[in-house]
Amino acid sequence: MKSTPTALLLTLVSYAALARAGEVTSETPAPKAPVALSWKWSLAPLVASQALDIDSSYGMRELNPLLAGPRDQFGVQSALLKVGATAGLMGIEYLIVKVHPASARIFTKVNWAAAAVTTGFAAHNFSIR
Repeated sequence: MKSTPTALLLTLVSYAALARAGEVTSETPAPKAPVALSWKWSLAPLVASQALDIDSSYGMRELNPLLAGPRDQFGVQSALLKVGATAGLMGIEYLIVKVHPASARIFTKVNWAAAAVTTGFAAHNFSIR
């Protein structure tokens, strides 16, 4: 088998490329922090309180002009608007928490507080029925 200088050069270059591919750099990529579990759990009472508020308000007179439907009553359109707004805010929270994981702590507290306030509104609505 006859070895040519070109073949020898190509072999050395390919081995050099393979050797560099296996090098370990001192810089390791920063691990991505998973979305906080407490924030994920805080979404459940938020959604439950919104559902409770929709159930307690349905068919009653709505004082919020943004949610009031025909004849100032809380109906299907009002419920869909409320569900859409809640889902949109949860989506925005998710995007912010994904980029800034430390913000999950704040959003967890905001979600629990919003759930408590909304549950209070629902309890009031059930008491005046």
